[in-house]
Amino acid sequence: MSTDTVAQARLGDKILTAVAVLIALLYVYVITAAKNPSIIEIIQAGLSLLFLPFMWIWRSRPVLSATGFIVLLAAWAAAWMSQLPTNLGLTPWALTAPMAVYSTSRYVTRRAIPRTVLALTILGSFISPFMWRIDPESFVLHYQLDRRYLAMLVVHWAVLGTTYFAAARYFDLARQREHLAQKRFHQAQEEERLLIARELHDVLAHSLTLIKVQANAGIIAGRSDAKAAEEALASIRDGADSALEEVRGIVTALRSTGPTTLKPTTQLEHIEGIIDGFRAVGLEIATDLPETYEAPALTQLALVRIISEGLTNALRHQGPGTQVEVELALADAARITLTSTNPSPTPSEIPDSGVGLIGIEERAHTLGGKLECSGDAKKFTLRAELPMQKEKRV
Repeated sequence: MSTDTVAQARLGDKILTAVAVLIALLYVYVITAAKNPSIIEIIQAGLSLLFLPFMWIWRSRPVLSATGFIVLLAAWAAAWMSQLPTNLGLTPWALTAPMAVYSTSRYVTRRAIPRTVLALTILGSFISPFMWRIDPESFVLHYQLDRRYLAMLVVHWAVLGTTYFAAARYFDLARQREHLAQKRFHQAQEEERLLIARELHDVLAHSLTLIKVQANAGIIAGRSDAKAAEEALASIRDGADSALEEVRGIVTALRSTGPTTLKPTTQLEHIEGIIDGFRAVGLEIATDLPETYEAPALTQLALVRIISEGLTNALRHQGPGTQVEVELALADAARITLTSTNPSPTPSEIPDSGVGLIGIEERAHTLGGKLECSGDAKKFTLRAELPMQKEKRV
């Protein structure tokens, strides 16, 4: 329940208890003010006061409250019937029996408990004061054996049954809302895990691939060309700095309170630098890029990740010397075509987790786009289309 609903329920409980206190005190006053009250009347006066604490907790502790109501009603009925046919007045059955049924049906998870309470209150209806008739001359009570007996019995059961099923309906709706909330929570967790996994892979996979290739080139160049080795080390340093910056962004987002929001720090304005990094390690890349990059920030991030993953795959599975064509068009939709060709592929020794293409496909689908891959190690084509629409989290 919402905070306002809970506050209203508590206010209602206080009002109910206050009214019950006034009635109980009035009942006690009438009993004690009478001349020579009987022991049974004094007992009933005491029982009327014992109902009050159970009314106070009938929502917060429904099982205890219902148990107290039933025990007190049984004690009241025993005292009341022990004095028949003298009329000792009405019992609190009409109020407390439905309260016991409602509270257990509405708030208790173990459904056997409200069914038991319902059965006990139904049995108690046979001795309810409403089932007795006052003789107008002697003012003594007689059990009704006519049609009105059946009518009153039906009324009792209708009240209890309606209370039970209405409360059970609220219970089922509350459970459904709770189940739906848990389902949404787990879905959100799963989305967060996929988001983090994609970001970590996309940030680290291509950076570490470039670093390893550059390191190998530096080792070879270092044997004869100190300048080339120095350039390789500088490229490794720049690649590591870039990867560290993006990893810090991911860590910052994870440490923040509230929903995880990874800010798209990498945009299409960085794509030429990323492509130059792959050129430096041996890919022969021809590009057809727009003059300006007008697209939503998250769409730009997705485009950068898709191109980076395509180039990383070309370097990993086809090797240096691979000819790559990158075409990017930004119009009503963002369209990428990346084709890598190498008649004699030389796959690197860098292990492939197999989740890179899956990650960029998920990223495209998240934005409402699509991604297709086809080909083999000699020629591989990657196509993606993303709508130019309002931003969604990827």
